[in-house]
Amino acid sequence: MNTPPNPALAKLHDYYQPTQPQWIPQTIGWYALFALLALLFLWLLFRAIRRSFANRYRRQALRELATAGPDQFSALLKRTALAVWPREQVASLSGNDWLTFLNEAAKTESFQTMPGSQIEEFALHQDSASIDEERLLRDIAAQWIRRHRVQT
Repeated sequence: MNTPPNPALAKLHDYYQPTQPQWIPQTIGWYALFALLALLFLWLLFRAIRRSFANRYRRQALRELATAGPDQFSALLKRTALAVWPREQVASLSGNDWLTFLNEAAKTESFQTMPGSQIEEFALHQDSASIDEERLLRDIAAQWIRRHRVQT
């Protein structure tokens, strides 16, 4: 029982898949854009690595601050300052000059009020600080380590 083929179906041809689109850019502008983006990425990576190395002393000071006692806070801040400021500018500071330097370096007033103003008294007299004073002093010192900026 062969049925004769439908004449309309005989005129149809096979379905052809179109070629896949090219994902490689065809114009030079895209290559220039990719090159600029790669250079921007490399520049940002370089800056991040450089900033990480430059702030290594901050991370080390914060680790040391976590285990230091209140009598060691002033010396720790002095060592941190000596890492970036010239020795002639920082090493001889003490008393109110040291507290003023700390305030100006971090643009804060934390070392003019209690307990920040007592940071040297704890270092010199090794007075025992209350738990609240020690926590507050530790927070003030940590904020200074994070926020100070070197002014040249």
